[in-house]
Amino acid sequence: MKKIGIGTSHAKLILVGEHAVVYGIPGITIPLAGIQVRATLTPQSQAVDQQPEINFDSALYHGLLANVPDELVNIKTLIETFITNQGATLAWPKKLQLTVASDIPFERGMGSSAAISTAVLRALLDFTEIKVTSTEFDELVNVAETIQHGNPSGMDALVVKSDQGFFFQRQQLAQPLTIKLPGYLLIVDSGVTGRTSEAVRSVAALKTVNAKLWHDQMTAIKDIVEQAKTVLTQTDLVAQHHFGQLLNQNQTALQQLQVSTAPLNHLIAKLREHGALGAKLTGGGLGGCVFGYFADLTIAQIAQRQFTEKTWLTSLAKTEVE
Repeated sequence: MKKIGIGTSHAKLILVGEHAVVYGIPGITIPLAGIQVRATLTPQSQAVDQQPEINFDSALYHGLLANVPDELVNIKTLIETFITNQGATLAWPKKLQLTVASDIPFERGMGSSAAISTAVLRALLDFTEIKVTSTEFDELVNVAETIQHGNPSGMDALVVKSDQGFFFQRQQLAQPLTIKLPGYLLIVDSGVTGRTSEAVRSVAALKTVNAKLWHDQMTAIKDIVEQAKTVLTQTDLVAQHHFGQLLNQNQTALQQLQVSTAPLNHLIAKLREHGALGAKLTGGGLGGCVFGYFADLTIAQIAQRQFTEKTWLTSLAKTEVE
């Protein structure tokens, strides 16, 4: 074992297709490489044991891993599964310190749980020098994601460890998407916790109450995603304006699906007012984050200064935070 194990990951952003992906319609998700999670694992004793006592330190909790709150049971289970399976034959330090530092806001639709799971697993692998296959890695992260989300799509877990975007459709192999479209994304945190589960249930209920409205929005989103897939590979000004229009159309559909809120709508309108070619919510809605797409960096930077909320500014093509 090493003297220290380090693992990192990053946030993700759904560009288009949220909620529709639940019903087999594609979506497009990109990594946000500059919004990171870092997990560090260090031994705290010379003595060894097959079941180490782990002290956990993070923004959410400080204390023994065995006593974590419900929000972190997924991480606890991931670590216990790794120790029991992959680490069963190791002589572990009797006491370990696990520190997780995350720049990703919790419950904002930016992949926080998958990113933390990925960083922690990478730290465990680095510390123990154990090698696992890509499939085994994904299965371990899925242990945590299943606890956190019930029936995860796997998209978050894929993108938080990747350096490119993906065109994603449930039950199908995700297609890597190399984004060439110039421009910038200004992401704004509403400060309100997203309520993804509630939003998913609401959209499902709408399907029963108003099937035509539901079907029309899903059809519109499918068309938007297919167009966006092509537009994101282009580089001209016409494509930039087209992409902005697609984002606005997607937001209109999400409003019709009743997952946007007045505070989110206000932030989106403000982004458009200050130069965004298009703007929408990202993730489950009923809270969380919104973003605007800008063709010009200077305009995006000026717009960023108009917000008192937490913001991030990223280049679309390379997805690193400015």
